Amino acid sequence: MTLHYERILVALDGSDEAEYALQKGIETALTYESALAFCYIIDYHNIRELRQESPDLLSASERIGTDILNRAKQSAEDQGVKQVLTFLKEGPPKALIPGEIAHEFGADLILSGGSGAGTFEKRIFGSVAASIVRHASCDVWIVKNEEPPAPYRSVLIAVDGSEVSTSALYAGLDIAKREKSRVQVVYVLNTPFISSAEYHTEDIIEMYRERGKELLEEYRNLSAAENISAIDFSVEYGAPKIVIPTEAAKKFEADLIVVGSSGMGRAERLFLGSVSESLVRRASCDVLIIRNDYLPK
Repeated sequence: MTLHYERILVALDGSDEAEYALQKGIETALTYESALAFCYIIDYHNIRELRQESPDLLSASERIGTDILNRAKQSAEDQGVKQVLTFLKEGPPKALIPGEIAHEFGADLILSGGSGAGTFEKRIFGSVAASIVRHASCDVWIVKNEEPPAPYRSVLIAVDGSEVSTSALYAGLDIAKREKSRVQVVYVLNTPFISSAEYHTEDIIEMYRERGKELLEEYRNLSAAENISAIDFSVEYGAPKIVIPTEAAKKFEADLIVVGSSGMGRAERLFLGSVSESLVRRASCDVLIIRNDYLPK
């Protein structure tokens, strides 16, 4: 199954990164002829105390949000998107975006900037982006590139042997084929976890290393039918949640990382936390988290 989206939700907050997410949302909606929705959340937790001193703050925030949504809708329609909706809500964005709004709209992709406009907003909205990744039931595309490339030049696909990472492989290959990107498929051997959990560490690591090579050969065979000439495969070492968004992304000059969500087992998540959330927090490039099923039928 090739990558396809029918209903795309874009979270806006007035920041430059949200503007990049807006443009990525429009571009993606045009590519797949998708319905497109924009949402703006007035976070009452952040303005509650200020409202006591400035009673007009809520109405001012509503005017700002309405203006941002109207301009986004007009831009999308001017560029040819046929179905555009907007959502203006008050409440916690961490819950509303991946929950109520995504469900009401029926989103199969959520697009968001990786952080907000200022230092405070960066901390808050960076946390929101991670929360969207944690709670969404669909794919999540986090826009973090400071100068968004069009098209992507280098796509890094992280795999781990799970079905969802195979879906991520197909999704990443589909993007790379459409945008003529080079591809790096990476399996990260989780050496810190192995060392903490097993005796005879060197023997165990060697066993896992061989398994990693076998997995990559399987992924190589799956990729062959896509006819992508600039593609390579490698085993990397360390904690996946650090190696993928920092060392591997830098090594392969990635401007997009594609990874399946919750591919690891319960015990590994207990030790490591969510790799996908860590990618969103640590990566300096765009990140696409795959939850939808793109496995061949």
